[in-house]
Amino acid sequence: MRRVPPLSRAAIALGLALGSVLATTAPASAAGSASGSISLDAFTLTNQFGTPSGSPTLARTDRFDLDGNRKGKNITVAEGESFKTSSIPCSNPRARFNNVGLDFNPAFPGVQDPAPIRSVIEGTVTSVSPSGIRGTVKGTITTFLCENGKETAEIVIAFESEFRRTGKRMLELMGGPVRTTGGLELVNGTFAIVSGTGRFDSLTGSGTVTGQFTCLPGTLERNDARNCAELGAFSEAIFQLDGTFADPAPGPGSGA
Repeated sequence: MRRVPPLSRAAIALGLALGSVLATTAPASAAGSASGSISLDAFTLTNQFGTPSGSPTLARTDRFDLDGNRKGKNITVAEGESFKTSSIPCSNPRARFNNVGLDFNPAFPGVQDPAPIRSVIEGTVTSVSPSGIRGTVKGTITTFLCENGKETAEIVIAFESEFRRTGKRMLELMGGPVRTTGGLELVNGTFAIVSGTGRFDSLTGSGTVTGQFTCLPGTLERNDARNCAELGAFSEAIFQLDGTFADPAPGPGSGA
């Protein structure tokens, strides 16, 4: 189920402009430490267009609006556009992809493998090409560990990525394949773990980001739209993170 992290890509991508937020990896041999590879899938939605289960999102969302012709098929975005997307809460088990969204190898002490999570992704478009179909985006991913139906330990991640328009309509996540309608593909992206709480309070890590800003076929159907341009926004964000982690002293507590 676990994806094999592209560590060679991560080593190259870490030179991108994450600056001082890049984490320092502790040596694997340190007494009581944990280190290895990490994979995280963050599947988030906007509550303005509804969720497949009918459940509200964990956090209030801000849709990622499109710029230009909303009645046609053109997908363009504007520089400075901000957005916030969210999973449904841990109390709702109907989250197929997020229920197996976090994997450590070797397993992280006290954490289910793979672990159920919920995430909030927010960010800003920092540059756009004249065509409006290429650019850069940066932001944060806040991921909560689900334990007994509640959000507990937290991981805060900074990300930065290029994007380009794509017609790719299938992504392979840890929970299986997900069919999309294309949208904006994340390329040459990097991430760094910048903070954590509870059992993740000393966790560090970094690596690569891929994924899409997209509209799921079911979302378009629910909102009587033929494509993202007609919907006027991206209704879903699907991020895939692969890299390495280290923790000098994994905490036993969940830290609600």
